[in-house]
Amino acid sequence: MRATQNDTRAAVDIDDDVELITEQIKALKELGNKDDEAPISEGQRYDFSIRWGTVLAGRLRRLVHYGSLGMLDDADERRFHALCDELRRLSHLIDRFRLAHPAFTDGPPAMANRFRPHAHR
Repeated sequence: MRATQNDTRAAVDIDDDVELITEQIKALKELGNKDDEAPISEGQRYDFSIRWGTVLAGRLRRLVHYGSLGMLDDADERRFHALCDELRRLSHLIDRFRLAHPAFTDGPPAMANRFRPHAHR
């Protein structure tokens, strides 16, 4: 039996992805508020950037992939677009903490080039 697009769409569950991304959005806002009160340490910034990058590379990338294949139902499509809109509104905090920017299109993963040692001549 061959699966149709509707069968595939019913099998996609994005609840955990949405929850983890939402938690990271909330944590980023809290980090911004905390930094407003007293500058956060480089260690705190680094630890958060690792968690942020993991969520973007895994969970958001998967949602983008599902969306590009048309595998999200209407409600999940709205939830996904709402998350993307929220992430776009947070670009000032993403820049402020030098975090990875979200990729909203399906494509090969970005190559990290920060902290790469420079060749000495």
